Amino acid sequence: MNENEFDVFISYSRKDSEIANRIYDALEAEGIHCFIDKEGISGGADFPTVLSEAIMGAKVLLLVASENSYASEFTQKELTFAVSNKGSRFIFPVIVDDSTLPKNLEFLLSNINWRTLSSKYRIEKEMVDDVKKKLADPTAGMTLKQREKNTVKWMMTIIFIIIGAGLAALGYFYWQSNAAEEKAQADRKTCSTWLKNANALVYTADTLRNHRTHVAETFDREIAALDQAEVLLGRVDSLRETYMNDATHAFQFTQYTTAATRRGITERRDSMFVEWNKYAHDNYEDYEFLGDDTSRDIALDYVEKALILHPADVSLQYMKTDLTKE
Repeated sequence: MNENEFDVFISYSRKDSEIANRIYDALEAEGIHCFIDKEGISGGADFPTVLSEAIMGAKVLLLVASENSYASEFTQKELTFAVSNKGSRFIFPVIVDDSTLPKNLEFLLSNINWRTLSSKYRIEKEMVDDVKKKLADPTAGMTLKQREKNTVKWMMTIIFIIIGAGLAALGYFYWQSNAAEEKAQADRKTCSTWLKNANALVYTADTLRNHRTHVAETFDREIAALDQAEVLLGRVDSLRETYMNDATHAFQFTQYTTAATRRGITERRDSMFVEWNKYAHDNYEDYEFLGDDTSRDIALDYVEKALILHPADVSLQYMKTDLTKE
């Protein structure tokens, strides 16, 4: 392991130094090599370069999540850089206070399981064990480019560029003109772009499914694509609603309906749930027969993912309770 390679990059607010150092010491005691900026980058060093190289050289970014880190500019920049270059799977968030996640982080890391320190989730035991499991993943620390093996990555990149271009165009038209007609025209273009991008994201989810070799391989990206499509559809509905009482423009916005795309998302989620629910039940039965930790962990992973798709499912909730009991 060279000087720019680490197992874990610890991202934290200086105000949480005491608990961040506890985490650092616990991981190092287990032979897990960590990067933590305890005293500030040494004089003369290129601060952004040191941090970015450390993040790129790490296998996991452990976020010490708290009210302090949510308000920290550097923590936000580290997260943004990490997710942009290595994906949300690279992040391991641990909440160290009784704070509530801000909406931007909740959206950015929507498919990540957050851990909260407590008497039942301790730094020196459960957290260290979870970090070890995450490091054991063969893809730990890989960049997005390294993980992508087919043209899906290019499709997603193009989609994100189109979304960004559409939003930029919306911002340009909105701020450059106060005229109602020009704004309505810009908003119609925006609705059209959002609808096209939402449909493209649903198509991306289907493409991921068709090209995967295992049901778990593309779960996070399928869910992310569908979640992003729903966000775009919500924006279309909201923008369209603002014109429904406008006699001049209401008719022009009636064409931007989201029902068909929403049906496609629902059908896609239902199809995923059928798969994951079956795997959850099958692996839970294996656990009941074998009763070992490995079968428990496998069953719990399937159950938790199935619950993402149908959180209110009673049988899945029962299985999770049974699998997580002391």
